[in-house]
Amino acid sequence: MKKIYLSLLLFYVGTAQAQVGENVYPFLNLPVSARQAALGGDAISIMDKDVNFAAVNPALLNPDMHQQVSVNAASYLAGSTYGTLNYGHVFENGHMITANARYMDYGKIPRTDEAGFQNGEFGAFDAALGAGYAYHFEKEWTIGAGVQVINSKIDNYTSMAVAGTIGVTYHLDKTNETLALAARNFGYQFKTFDGTRENLPFRIDLGYTKILKKFPAALTITAHDLQQFNISSELDLNGQEVGFTRKIMDHFSFGAELFPESSFRIRLGYNVKRGSELAVLDQRSFAGLSAGFGIRFNAFVIDYSHIRYHSASNVNMLGISIDLSGNRFD
Repeated sequence: MKKIYLSLLLFYVGTAQAQVGENVYPFLNLPVSARQAALGGDAISIMDKDVNFAAVNPALLNPDMHQQVSVNAASYLAGSTYGTLNYGHVFENGHMITANARYMDYGKIPRTDEAGFQNGEFGAFDAALGAGYAYHFEKEWTIGAGVQVINSKIDNYTSMAVAGTIGVTYHLDKTNETLALAARNFGYQFKTFDGTRENLPFRIDLGYTKILKKFPAALTITAHDLQQFNISSELDLNGQEVGFTRKIMDHFSFGAELFPESSFRIRLGYNVKRGSELAVLDQRSFAGLSAGFGIRFNAFVIDYSHIRYHSASNVNMLGISIDLSGNRFD
């Protein structure tokens, strides 16, 4: 069982997203939407109508998210599929809630014995169902918390866990600035695969977003995985030990959204850690880059992103958001 599980985990970590340590349920750290994916994959400080961001930081819930629903899907790497569903609802007196779900289906995986000979196939998937709450207690401040129930199955083995998220957001409407802090995926695995309890992919992220006044762009910078200083690989592409500066920079991802208040938006992003670790020596692979766009019309928004992992692996993600309140997207 351990060999099956480790093979699956290594496949996921090595190709999908570099993770910190050997944690279970790494799908919880995948981008929650096509828009987040296009902006570097880690943004937690975008406060507008996009209800998807409330899944990674419930403190981003705001009145504009009332009755917004969004669905995102991607044909991921090696035949796997990934999807999310998010919904927001706003009550009176500053109380807001969100409901969300996500899944990862790894498709059919070859079953091999210890000698490496294939002996059939098996399936594997991860799924999570969650809810969040936020309270706008001051003009600029919002606090929020969320909980997820996680179910995972690999062949005939299953596990379950509960994970929490807490966040705080400071938003200055006058200057169009948002500063956010979120602690994600802390919890407990109450049903293990084979009797060995594993760690959840806990992370602490700090994000900042500003919509510029004199140029039609919104800039986002996120410092992720702050719970641990060294999240880098031991060696760089040249086989040299990774230095202090690289260890600092691997915590950052960047995003830019052009024409953020128009009906057509262009997005660019760069994830430093992904770009550093998945690059190809002496080749221009564009690893770590991401791009996308959003189109808004009436009560619908369509988002698309293209994520570059390395020269042989790319992911395309599509999202559709609907305003069920009857209002048009602003």
